[in-house]
Amino acid sequence: KLEALDSEFTSGLANCQQKTLVTSHDAFGYLTNAFGFQQLGITGLSPESEPSPARLAQISKLVTDQGITTIYYETLVSPAIAETVAAETGATTAVLDPIEGLAAGSTDTFITVMQENLKTLIKGQSCS
Repeated sequence: KLEALDSEFTSGLANCQQKTLVTSHDAFGYLTNAFGFQQLGITGLSPESEPSPARLAQISKLVTDQGITTIYYETLVSPAIAETVAAETGATTAVLDPIEGLAAGSTDTFITVMQENLKTLIKGQSCS
């Protein structure tokens, strides 16, 4: 099942127009490295830290200059920082699930969560 999932990601992300993922923080390094993306975290590694106004301006300029259309945040982190950058640049926001917060009794599995993440990435990164 994991090999099939890897194949889904490889083919689904093979032809993306945008190769930079702007995320609320650096939570998806393994994913971005494995599939040839560059991750740009707004706040760095810590989801609790607040970016400086200069950092927000820097990220917003990069988003605008590179035509990035989607700012990602994770399920267990406030979307406020991602929403701020999105509002400043005209981008949208989308959720990527790191699978840390599955609710008790959930029928989701690693595979199903990652398949949803793949759908989100295909749309957000304009993959064909």
